[in-house]
Amino acid sequence: MIRRAELADHPWIVATGAEAYADLGDYTRILPSWLEQPGVLAWIDQDLGNHGRGFAMLGFYLEPNALPVTVPQTMQSSQVVADLLALAVLPAYQRNGLGTKLLHHVIDVAERVAPSSKINALRLTVAETNTSAQQLYVRNGFRVVDGSATYDRGQRALRMVRTLGS
Repeated sequence: MIRRAELADHPWIVATGAEAYADLGDYTRILPSWLEQPGVLAWIDQDLGNHGRGFAMLGFYLEPNALPVTVPQTMQSSQVVADLLALAVLPAYQRNGLGTKLLHHVIDVAERVAPSSKINALRLTVAETNTSAQQLYVRNGFRVVDGSATYDRGQRALRMVRTLGS
Protein backbone atom coordinates (compact mmCIF):
# COMPACT_ATOMS: atom_id res chain seq x y z
CA MET A 1 0.00 0.00 0.00
CA ILE A 2 1.28 3.46 -0.86
CA ARG A 3 0.39 6.33 1.42
CA ARG A 4 1.37 9.98 1.63
CA ALA A 5 4.27 10.55 3.99
CA GLU A 6 3.80 12.79 7.01
CA LEU A 7 6.29 14.85 9.00
CA ALA A 8 6.65 11.97 11.49
CA ASP A 9 7.83 9.76 8.59
CA HIS A 10 10.77 11.98 7.67
CA PRO A 11 13.32 10.24 9.97
CA TRP A 12 12.37 6.87 8.45
CA ILE A 13 12.68 8.28 4.90
CA VAL A 14 16.13 9.70 5.70
CA ALA A 15 17.33 6.44 7.28
CA THR A 16 15.93 4.37 4.40
CA GLY A 17 17.47 6.68 1.81
CA ALA A 18 20.82 6.59 3.60
CA GLU A 19 20.74 2.77 3.51
CA ALA A 20 19.53 2.47 -0.08
CA TYR A 21 21.93 5.13 -1.39
CA ALA A 22 24.92 4.29 0.85
CA ASP A 23 27.25 3.84 -2.09
CA LEU A 24 26.11 7.10 -3.73
CA GLY A 25 26.87 9.64 -1.01
CA ASP A 26 25.68 11.05 2.31
CA TYR A 27 21.94 11.28 1.88
CA THR A 28 21.41 11.92 5.62
CA ARG A 29 22.07 15.59 4.78
CA ILE A 30 20.50 15.74 1.32
CA LEU A 31 17.11 14.15 2.00
CA PRO A 32 16.11 16.37 4.97
CA SER A 33 16.81 19.49 2.91
CA TRP A 34 14.57 18.20 0.13
CA LEU A 35 11.79 17.16 2.53
CA GLU A 36 11.71 20.67 4.01
CA GLN A 37 11.07 22.35 0.66
CA PRO A 38 7.57 23.54 -0.20
CA GLY A 39 6.27 21.67 -3.21
CA VAL A 40 7.97 18.38 -2.32
CA LEU A 41 5.66 15.41 -1.82
CA ALA A 42 6.71 12.04 -0.46
CA TRP A 43 5.03 8.64 -0.35
CA ILE A 44 5.83 5.45 1.51
CA ASP A 45 5.12 1.93 0.35
CA GLN A 46 4.31 -0.29 3.33
CA ASP A 47 3.28 -3.86 3.91
CA LEU A 48 0.11 -5.02 5.66
CA GLY A 49 1.87 -4.71 9.02
CA ASN A 50 2.53 -1.01 8.27
CA HIS A 51 6.28 -1.57 7.89
CA GLY A 52 7.84 0.72 5.32
CA ARG A 53 9.55 -0.90 2.35
CA GLY A 54 10.37 2.08 0.16
CA PHE A 55 9.61 5.69 -0.63
CA ALA A 56 9.43 8.20 -3.45
CA MET A 57 9.82 11.98 -3.45
CA LEU A 58 8.46 14.29 -6.13
CA GLY A 59 9.26 17.98 -6.26
CA PHE A 60 7.29 20.69 -8.01
CA TYR A 61 9.08 23.99 -8.32
CA LEU A 62 9.52 27.02 -10.53
CA GLU A 63 12.43 27.18 -12.91
CA PRO A 64 13.12 30.29 -14.96
CA ASN A 65 12.67 29.89 -18.68
CA ALA A 66 15.92 30.10 -20.58
CA LEU A 67 15.39 33.43 -22.32
CA PRO A 68 18.16 35.61 -23.69
CA VAL A 69 19.65 38.03 -21.16
CA THR A 70 18.44 40.87 -23.38
CA VAL A 71 14.86 40.13 -22.25
CA PRO A 72 14.16 42.19 -19.09
CA GLN A 73 13.79 40.13 -15.88
CA THR A 74 10.27 41.53 -15.37
CA MET A 75 9.19 40.02 -18.71
CA GLN A 76 10.66 36.60 -18.06
CA SER A 77 8.36 33.90 -16.77
CA SER A 78 8.94 30.73 -14.83
CA GLN A 79 7.88 27.22 -15.67
CA VAL A 80 6.67 24.64 -13.17
CA VAL A 81 8.96 21.61 -13.20
CA ALA A 82 8.22 18.10 -11.92
CA ASP A 83 11.32 16.30 -10.66
CA LEU A 84 11.52 12.79 -9.25
CA LEU A 85 13.97 13.60 -6.47
CA ALA A 86 14.32 10.16 -4.93
CA LEU A 87 13.00 6.64 -5.23
CA ALA A 88 14.37 4.03 -2.85
CA VAL A 89 13.44 0.50 -1.83
CA LEU A 90 15.07 -1.19 1.13
CA PRO A 91 17.51 -3.89 -0.04
CA ALA A 92 15.44 -6.70 1.52
CA TYR A 93 12.46 -5.73 -0.68
CA GLN A 94 14.23 -4.98 -3.96
CA ARG A 95 13.50 -6.90 -7.18
CA ASN A 96 9.86 -7.45 -6.17
CA GLY A 97 8.21 -4.68 -8.21
CA LEU A 98 8.02 -2.11 -5.42
CA GLY A 99 10.19 0.39 -7.27
CA THR A 100 7.93 0.07 -10.31
CA LYS A 101 4.87 0.50 -8.12
CA LEU A 102 6.27 3.67 -6.51
CA LEU A 103 7.37 5.03 -9.89
CA HIS A 104 3.90 4.46 -11.37
CA HIS A 105 2.40 6.32 -8.42
CA VAL A 106 4.70 9.30 -9.00
CA ILE A 107 3.96 9.29 -12.74
CA ASP A 108 0.20 9.19 -12.03
CA VAL A 109 0.45 12.19 -9.69
CA ALA A 110 2.54 14.15 -12.19
CA GLU A 111 0.08 13.28 -14.99
CA ARG A 112 -2.86 14.55 -12.90
CA VAL A 113 -1.10 17.84 -12.04
CA ALA A 114 0.38 18.41 -15.50
CA PRO A 115 -2.57 20.03 -17.32
CA SER A 116 -3.39 22.65 -14.69
CA SER A 117 0.27 23.41 -13.94
CA LYS A 118 1.38 23.34 -17.59
CA ILE A 119 4.00 20.70 -16.83
CA ASN A 120 4.99 18.77 -19.93
CA ALA A 121 7.58 16.36 -18.54
CA LEU A 122 8.76 14.51 -15.47
CA ARG A 123 12.52 14.52 -15.03
CA LEU A 124 15.05 12.87 -12.77
CA THR A 125 18.77 12.50 -12.22
CA VAL A 126 20.27 9.05 -11.79
CA ALA A 127 23.82 7.91 -11.04
CA GLU A 128 25.53 6.64 -14.17
CA THR A 129 26.55 3.52 -12.24
CA ASN A 130 22.95 2.77 -11.20
CA THR A 131 22.09 0.75 -14.29
CA SER A 132 19.20 -1.15 -12.68
CA ALA A 133 17.43 2.14 -11.92
CA GLN A 134 18.15 3.40 -15.44
CA GLN A 135 16.56 0.23 -16.86
CA LEU A 136 13.49 0.75 -14.67
CA TYR A 137 13.15 4.31 -15.91
CA VAL A 138 13.60 3.35 -19.58
CA ARG A 139 10.94 0.62 -19.23
CA ASN A 140 8.59 3.33 -17.98
CA GLY A 141 9.08 5.84 -20.77
CA PHE A 142 12.09 7.86 -19.63
CA ARG A 143 14.95 8.66 -21.96
CA VAL A 144 18.41 10.06 -21.33
CA VAL A 145 18.69 13.71 -22.29
CA ASP A 146 21.58 14.02 -24.75
CA GLY A 147 24.53 15.89 -23.30
CA SER A 148 23.07 15.78 -19.80
CA ALA A 149 25.84 13.90 -18.03
CA THR A 150 26.97 15.91 -15.01
CA TYR A 151 28.80 15.43 -11.78
CA ASP A 152 26.30 15.40 -8.95
CA ARG A 153 27.76 15.19 -5.43
CA GLY A 154 31.02 13.78 -6.77
CA GLN A 155 29.50 11.13 -9.02
CA ARG A 156 28.67 11.11 -12.70
CA ALA A 157 24.92 11.37 -13.18
CA LEU A 158 22.50 11.32 -16.10
CA ARG A 159 19.40 13.45 -16.58
CA MET A 160 16.38 11.50 -17.80
CA VAL A 161 12.97 12.79 -18.85
CA ARG A 162 9.52 11.38 -19.59
CA THR A 163 6.87 13.31 -21.48
CA LEU A 164 3.58 13.78 -19.63
CA GLY A 165 0.13 13.83 -21.17
CA SER A 166 -0.92 12.56 -24.54
